[in-house]
Amino acid sequence: MSKKNKIYWLEGVTEKGTRALLTDENSNFKWLRSQRNRRVLVVINMLGLALIALGSYYPTLKAGLNLTTESEIAILVAFALLVVIMVLGGYTLLRVAVRGIADAPDELLDERQIQVRNTSFRYAYFSMSYLVLALLLLMFFGPDLQLFGSEGNDGSYLMIATLIACAAAPSMILAWRERDI
Repeated sequence: MSKKNKIYWLEGVTEKGTRALLTDENSNFKWLRSQRNRRVLVVINMLGLALIALGSYYPTLKAGLNLTTESEIAILVAFALLVVIMVLGGYTLLRVAVRGIADAPDELLDERQIQVRNTSFRYAYFSMSYLVLALLLLMFFGPDLQLFGSEGNDGSYLMIATLIACAAAPSMILAWRERDI
């Protein structure tokens, strides 16, 4: 009889998917597991998040670049593709590189993995509090931002980048700190 695949709704994972990541020794992803390559993935993900956040200031940047409509469309398409590949591809590879430990429930991890995951969450929350402080300072002292505004600087890109950073921070901290995963 086949075993039922339990869904962990709070963590957003399934038992089979998490066990597959935790026990996977697939040679296709072995190159991701070195600390240097994991750190490269973290940097790529952070650069992608910074580019998303810069989307909030696109009208200001566009005015300074004097772009024509044709070149503006080409730049926007290339920029959007680059950002999607950097953020979504980087986070997906990062999650595989850390074996999904940051997203796994307690009952699927051993004591060491639970301790490592909890420490990563602690540092992730510290780093997110500093990020939110920096964003608040930027909103007070930087150019004006409006959420979902039709004209001017649109702060929704900054909000989206922050939400993605909150979701990815535990995996990024885990990837950066741990030697062996």
